[in-house]
Order: sequence, then structure tokens, then C-alpha cells
Amino acid sequence: MLTKAGSTELLRGLGRTDIVALTLNNMIGAGIFTLPAALVAGAGRWSLAILLMTIVLVSLMALCTVEVESRYDVTGGPMIYAGSAFGPLAGFVVGWLMYLSRLAAFGAIAAIMLDYGAGLWPPLGVAAVRTLAITVFIVTLAVINLHGVVQGALASNILTALKLLPLVLLAFAGVGLAGWTSGPSLASPSFDELGGAVFIAFFACMGFEQAPVIAGEARNPHRDLPAGILGGIVGVGVLYTLLMLACFQTVPDLAHARRPLADAAAALVGPQGATVMSLTAVLSCAGSLSVWMIVSPRVLYALAGQGDLPHVFGRLDPIRHIPGVAIVSSAMLVWLLTVSGTFVYLATFSAMARLLMYASTCAALIVLRRRDGPAPIPIPLGPLWSVLALVCSLLALGTTTGTAVRDVSIAIGLGWAGRTAVRHWSKPPVAVL
Repeated sequence: MLTKAGSTELLRGLGRTDIVALTLNNMIGAGIFTLPAALVAGAGRWSLAILLMTIVLVSLMALCTVEVESRYDVTGGPMIYAGSAFGPLAGFVVGWLMYLSRLAAFGAIAAIMLDYGAGLWPPLGVAAVRTLAITVFIVTLAVINLHGVVQGALASNILTALKLLPLVLLAFAGVGLAGWTSGPSLASPSFDELGGAVFIAFFACMGFEQAPVIAGEARNPHRDLPAGILGGIVGVGVLYTLLMLACFQTVPDLAHARRPLADAAAALVGPQGATVMSLTAVLSCAGSLSVWMIVSPRVLYALAGQGDLPHVFGRLDPIRHIPGVAIVSSAMLVWLLTVSGTFVYLATFSAMARLLMYASTCAALIVLRRRDGPAPIPIPLGPLWSVLALVCSLLALGTTTGTAVRDVSIAIGLGWAGRTAVRHWSKPPVAVL
């Protein structure tokens, strides 16, 4: 359904192909280009097991999301589910975590994009040039999305196609043609190292929730969103596992490789392979960031619609049906964060915030089943998968550092204080008799 020009509704212009491509584009982003080295450095011989366990956890969360999202067809995703199941304050906290996790993820992905880009054009290693490059890139994404969600999705679809082919070729070539030359270290990792590896793996595998966030702009959300979510999980699980095996077999001293996939491609086909893979990494990161620019402003839009943020963030352009103020504001925030952050910290913060958000959806499944009955798309043994996902989430959170817990807690506290102020000042004045 397309809304009429001049209406205040979002434009339902996204089809199934757009949803699947957006999900794959968002999930297969920057994480995989640093994941093999980061996992081996942190988990050693347990690296592949950590990856597989993370994929299983994400799959359980995705199944829960498929059932819960089938009850709704509005923009917002997990924040809408948490608000419906646990009340407005819970909905705000989840929405705030969604937005913060995406801000941090943008900075982490941009850092990887620039690192791989420096392998193609060395001046990107200079701080001033990096700042200029990321400024031009963010402005370009914002301008594209200010022209409408369909144009933003088209840019995402093109970048998805460009990045998938080289990754698939490397995965199968590495596993099928290379001999075993570099296995993970046999040394047992420390608890802190293992915890860091868990969150790096989770950072690489997250992102499936972007489809429910833009449900309000899908033509047929009940049909297309499950395909996007589950198709993305299956594709990512297979591809990441094969790429890890390819790196094990082709990259000596994998734990210290700065560009592991480029090194693997160079080992297979020479310097040209490294160049192609570096270009693929840049395109892949750019693709994920293009999805970010579509999805994240919609979180601000939804929070403003609930009265949790100033109403200006909920304004829509009457012609293009896009939240223009939210798009411009988000672009400015990620620019500030990108030029000042580092990959490891941003990735850990983003993964922790996202894990809490996913856990809220799993808990919502149980509450909504009891309160509202079966969902339009009921998942067999749904409550069991929810409980398992919640237990695994708690175990993963138990491995994180105190710094990350502190910073996420501070961020939630600041958001709550801001929400309280907005709601206080937006109340109508009390009449004096």
C-alpha cells in the first residue's frame, strides 16, 4: 500500500526482495572482515565453537522475533514489542538501547571500512583524510535517504549484490582448494579473553532485527519479514563458518592478521585477490552503513511518536514520507562518534546493548502468548526457545567487562532522565480556577 502525497504516514514501498537484501546487507557487514582474527586472538582453539554457539543463540532469538513481529505491522520493532508486553518505560529503554547500539555499530563499521580502504589508498591512513572521507560518505547517505526509503533500499540492494559474490567465492575456494596450514592456537584462553570473543562474534552476527524496525514501510510485513529474518540467519551462518575455515587454512598467525580475509584471498590468488577482498570489505561496510541510515532514524521517529523524545523527531516530509529531522540528526551524531571512537570498544558496547534488546523480545513472546493467545505465526515450542535464549543471554552478559556494564547503565540513566524531562515539559498547563 502506498500512502497518498501529503499524508502523515510512512510510505509502504518495500517488497520482499528489499527486506531480504536489507537483512543480508545489515548482517553481512564489517564484522566478518575482522572476525576470524579477533576470534582466534580471544578464543584460540575454541574460536569456531564460539562462532557456532553464537549463531545458535542468534537463531533462537530470530525465531522468537518472527513470532512476536507477526502481531504487529508498525515501525519500531523490538521497542514496540517491549512496550506492549511490559509497559511504556520498558519500550523506551529498549528503543533507546536500539538507537545507542546502532550509533556504536556505525562507528565500529566505519573504522573497519577505513582500515581496509587504506589498503587500497594509503592516504586513508592519515587522520585528516579519514575524517574528510567519512564526512563525505555520511553526507551522501543522508542525502540519498532524504529522497525516500525506496531510493535508500535500492542503494542497499546494489551494495548487497556487489559484496556477496567475492565473499562466497572466497569461502568455497578457501575450503575446497587450500591445505591446512594454520589452525587455532591450542592454548586455553582466559575468561576475559573468552568474554571478549563472545561479544565480537555476536557483533558480527547481529542485525536481523532491522526488518521489524521498518515494518511500517513494508508492503506486506506479515509475509515478507519472516523471509527476511530467517533467510538472513541461514545465509550468515553458512557463509561465516566457511570463511572462518578458509582463514584457518590459508592465513599463518591468524590471530595477528589485521585484514584476515584479504590475507586469505592473497594466499589463494595473489595480490589481486587481496585487492579485490579489500574492495569487497569497503563495499560491505558501506552496504551495512547504508542500511543503518535507513533503519536508525526510524527508531528516533518511533520514540518521538510515543512521546519519549521531542516531537520534532517524529515529523515526516509531506511529499517523500520520510522522517527528515531524524535522518539529519542521526547523521550528525554518527559523524561525531565515528571520528572519535575505536572499533573494539564500540563493537563491545553495541553488542551488549543489542543483546539486551533481543532478550526483551524473547521475554515478550512468553508474556504476549499468555495474555493475547496464539500469534498469527506461532513458532513451535516458542516459550522453550525463549527461555533458552534468555539463559544464553545472561551467560554471555556475565562474561562482559565492568566498563561496558557501567557505560550501558549510564546511557540508560541519561535516556531515562531525558524522557522524564520531555514528558514533563510536553504536558499541557494545569488550568487555575
